[in-house]
Formats: sequence, C-alpha cells, structure tokens
Amino acid sequence: MKDLSDRQKKILYCLVREYVKSGIPVSSQKVLETTNLEWSGATVRNDMRKLDYLGYVFQPHTSAGRIPTDKGLKFYVNEVLKVRKETKKVGSSIDIRTDFPIGDLDKVIRGAAKLLSNTLKAFVIIEKPNPMNLRIRRIVLTPVTKTFSIVNIITELGLTSVLPIQHSEISNILEIEKFLNKSLDGILLSDFKLKLKEVVEKFSWVGGRLKEFIELSERIASEKYDEYIIEGVFNLVNAKKFGEDKLREIVKISTNSEFYPQIFSLGEGIYVGKEHNIRNFEQYAVLIMPYFVFEREVGRIAVIFDKFSDYSKVFDSVEYVVNRLTEYFTIVARNVE
Repeated sequence: MKDLSDRQKKILYCLVREYVKSGIPVSSQKVLETTNLEWSGATVRNDMRKLDYLGYVFQPHTSAGRIPTDKGLKFYVNEVLKVRKETKKVGSSIDIRTDFPIGDLDKVIRGAAKLLSNTLKAFVIIEKPNPMNLRIRRIVLTPVTKTFSIVNIITELGLTSVLPIQHSEISNILEIEKFLNKSLDGILLSDFKLKLKEVVEKFSWVGGRLKEFIELSERIASEKYDEYIIEGVFNLVNAKKFGEDKLREIVKISTNSEFYPQIFSLGEGIYVGKEHNIRNFEQYAVLIMPYFVFEREVGRIAVIFDKFSDYSKVFDSVEYVVNRLTEYFTIVARNVE
C-alpha cells in the first residue's frame, strides 16, 4: 500500500466499513459523520478522488458516493486481519455458542456446517477427514469360517473400514490379530500397506499368514470416500438480485461435486471477488480454514459469502467452528482405543 498515505488508508478503511454496514455508496460527508476524523470535507473528497484513480473505489454515477472495488475490499480485509492478530482475538468470543450434536462424524460435521450457514447466510462446504489420513487404533478380526473373516480397522476418530477377507486356513486367528495390533497401532491408514510389508519381511514366521492382509491393504487404499458435507447453497442467491440465467448457473455450479475440489484447490486463506478466479462468483468472497486432530490437519472448511459482509463476524464464526471441531475430534481421538 505504498501508493497510499496514512490518511488515505484511514479514509479507505472507514469508507469500506460504512459501505459493508449500509450497502449505500459512501460520500465524504458520511465518512466524516461516522468517524472521528478531523480533516476538512475538501481534504476527504480529494483523497477519495485519489482512491478512485488508484482503483480502490469507484463512483457509480456523477455526484454519487463511492463503492469499494475488490481491491478496496481486500485492503479492508487485510486491515481487519491485522487488528485481529494484534489483539489476538479468538473465535470463541462470538455469540453463536452451541453444542454440536452427539453422534457419528457425519452428524457432527453437518451440525457445524448448518451452524455456519445459518449464522453467516453463506454456502458452507466442509471437507470430511479422509480415513487414509487417520491413525489406526485397533484391528479386529472376526472369523466367520476357518478361511473367511471380517476385518475391522478402527481409526482414531472411530471411523472404521470393514472388509471381508478370504484367507488360507488359520488355526488361531486371534494370534494374528494381536500381532497386527502390536505392529500397526498408531500408524496412518495410508501407511498400512508399506508397514505391513516391513512386518512380513522382518518376521518371516507370519509371512504366509499375512499374505492375504497385504492384498487387503490394496483394497483399502482404493476405497472411495464421501468427501464433503454442504449446507446453505440457496444462501448464494437469496439476498442477490440476479437474472434467471445467472441464478440457474450459480446453483448448477455450486451443486456439482466437481466444484468442491476446485474451491479447496485455492488453499487456506481469504479470497475476495475476482481474486478467487471462479467464473460467475465475482460477487462472493471465499474463506478457507483447516481444522485439526491434535495439531495435525485432517480437514478444511470453505465458506462462500457475500463479499460485502461483516468480515469480523465471518472470521469469528469460522474460527469458533474450527476450534470446536478441533476440540471435539481431538477428544474423540484421545478416547478411541
């Protein structure tokens, strides 16, 4: 922001804040009325013309006030983030406290998505934890016949891969189960195959009896998982005045499962208007934040909302949900044995 003086930065911040609050083009008089700035109206008008020239604001028509551009909004968002960092404000302070529903993982994540969607009037996409990125806590072998068993691989969040396995006759399958748990406890499910091969090479006595389990690890790696939970798609259009074709296009795109990886490919951060480069979504901002188990990232949240929103509220709300999901899943992971 080397092209702006400190005074111009203050005027721009106040102008954007006022437009976000009112949705009405902001005049120099309005800037002075709603702040404690002590400069003259002429000074503010001159600076607003400079801001217009530099592309931070624009004037919809002669004699109207100014509206922030994406560049002006991005400046404002960065200032909000700077203040939050300096004051170390945390999301738990926002007044949307709620207990997530007790139950399975899908129910918890859907409750989080609904909370954010309702609070922010936004479209929310939550990336579910991929079992392949979770640690194995227990392997349970249930014999059905001497040559056929059910294998349950339980991960740290209680997520379970349940697969049938045909194997050679094993007289004491519990011995194999005990050996697998001792050797594989705590490793990532994605490392199951590699670790199992290491075990087979190290302990030749189990090689023949674990051959089928190596084949099982191939099947686990190729499993497909339901990756996303979405909520509030119609929030994208409820508060907007679009033509019918535009409405149809936005709903079509946002309900297509191929859209979700595209959103998360942006990476963690805040993207305002055209900055995210998603066609037909120029009027929205996108915020992406990860949530964790202990200190390990296991999923991300994407919130798509009106770019002229109250960004402090957005950051507070998303941080609150991120903190609650992290706490919830960390407690679950600690208790799953």
